[in-house]
Amino acid sequence: MRVELGEVEAVLAQAPGVQAAAVRPVGGVLAAYVVGTAEPEELAGFLRQRLPDHMVPSSFTELDRLPVTANGKLDRKALPDPAPVARAPYEAPRDELEETLAGIWAEILGVERPGIRDDFFDLGGHSLLALRLALRMRQALGREIPVATVLAAPTIAQLTEALADEGDNPVSRGRVVPLRTAGNRPPLFLIHALGGQVFRYRPLAQHLGDDQPVYAIPAHGLTEGDAVQTTIDEMAETYAGYIRELFPDGPYFVGGFCIGGNIALEVARRLRKDGHDVPYVFLAWSSAQEPVVGSTLEDDTALMVHALAGGATSLDPRELSLMEPAERLLAIVNAATKEGQLRTESTDLDQIQRYVEVFRANAHAVGRYKHDTFDGPAILLIPEEDNAPPDEDYGWRAFVPNLETGLIPGARFSALYNPYVTRTANAWRRWMDRGLEHRARH
Repeated sequence: MRVELGEVEAVLAQAPGVQAAAVRPVGGVLAAYVVGTAEPEELAGFLRQRLPDHMVPSSFTELDRLPVTANGKLDRKALPDPAPVARAPYEAPRDELEETLAGIWAEILGVERPGIRDDFFDLGGHSLLALRLALRMRQALGREIPVATVLAAPTIAQLTEALADEGDNPVSRGRVVPLRTAGNRPPLFLIHALGGQVFRYRPLAQHLGDDQPVYAIPAHGLTEGDAVQTTIDEMAETYAGYIRELFPDGPYFVGGFCIGGNIALEVARRLRKDGHDVPYVFLAWSSAQEPVVGSTLEDDTALMVHALAGGATSLDPRELSLMEPAERLLAIVNAATKEGQLRTESTDLDQIQRYVEVFRANAHAVGRYKHDTFDGPAILLIPEEDNAPPDEDYGWRAFVPNLETGLIPGARFSALYNPYVTRTANAWRRWMDRGLEHRARH
């Protein structure tokens, strides 16, 4: 996927504390250089609010000045090596499989000698690179490897164990992603949003506390040969089954961002019906009024544009509607890529087609679903930058009499990333503590 360095530099130069900025590719990732005093996490958070994930640099190096040529232009070739990323003490691959994986990691991440304890995401990995990693492993190993496996096992050592795991449980089958397994608190299960992936939940899981187990449930249909699920009831029954299979007894917390909250409510309904306690359902920027933009349910071309380009490209919708489906898909992908709007983490058309099918199935399953009354506790988390009125409930109070509301920082796309994710996690944790305290009193 092409990245316009000038576009990244222009946005980075607008960040508070940055006087000048430059970006260059290093291996398979982007490295940023700044003149100024801003912290790397703040810069990454600033960019994530304004750019796609694959355009956010993996490292930020502070310089006194940017190197220039004799005619005063930026001299990218004179930029130094990027600031080193903190890494675990080096441990060499122990067998042929780990040697193969280390070679793929070096290729994808552009790092020398990746050790078996190095974390893929700490070395600059993100959702796009994780997909590339999964594709390269499929080519090298001759087996289908869900991208969620990389999220669940982000070191070579963990990945080797995951590939050898022939168990028959939701984690082994790739249906549930363990983001944090340690801790003795009731587990939190986070449900996918429209796109079906669960990468967005990793930063949240890292900040909820070492004692809080966190699991994420991606959508069906993201890997070759896997059928999509087409109704919210089918999803809710299946996901509740995964939760009970992993933890036969509650209590459980369930929640999700966007339509993940809508699905989570129905999962909680089924768990409660079976006699399990759900102290809170987390509806994070979820809506009961219009969970999916209405036009995407009425016009498949609009759905494809929304899925792949966030709802807007320079293409004429009328011209798109006259194309054959495959031609339309390619046109949208090409335009979204050129304009830096491509939302899916792939340029592989087969994978993109699966992504669109998952998006379409989720949109139609949830978009017109009517919830029955839910008598359990739920919390609607509203991003501060929505500037919602104090009594805003996004239509939930009609179905959830015990609804409470709370604020989380940032906006819908930034609340789960730096610099906001720590505060989001703190708010989430407080609500979980409140749910447990209420449960203890009753």
